[in-house]
Amino acid sequence: MTGRLIEARAETIGEAATVLDARSVVHRFGATTALDGLTLAVAAGECVALLGPNGAGKTTLVRSIIGLLRPASGRVSVAGGDPGVPAVRRNIGVVQQEVGFPKTLTVFDVVRGAAERTGASRASVLEALSEMG
Repeated sequence: MTGRLIEARAETIGEAATVLDARSVVHRFGATTALDGLTLAVAAGECVALLGPNGAGKTTLVRSIIGLLRPASGRVSVAGGDPGVPAVRRNIGVVQQEVGFPKTLTVFDVVRGAAERTGASRASVLEALSEMG
């Protein structure tokens, strides 16, 4: 199935910078084409929803944006950088439909773990959590 989720998008919001730029992205899983020349530009402050049936390529696109998949061809840029580079990936946040954290983890455990992976200190995590209540 060819996932022609989004043909093209080039809206500009005032003078806002482009924070996501995907150009002619192709991704295949064997003989199945999940993304077939997808082009998408998202400006700072813009809200975008990915809608489509199962198998349309939504998850493949998100995985390409967050650097978990490299396109077979085309390119993806987030805030001007390659999402495959850890320094760029640290500035990307994604919440999937199903998070999949073990039920034994507390909110503190999840936030602390995420913060540790970005290099935040335990003190700054405790401070941020106390501000949120």
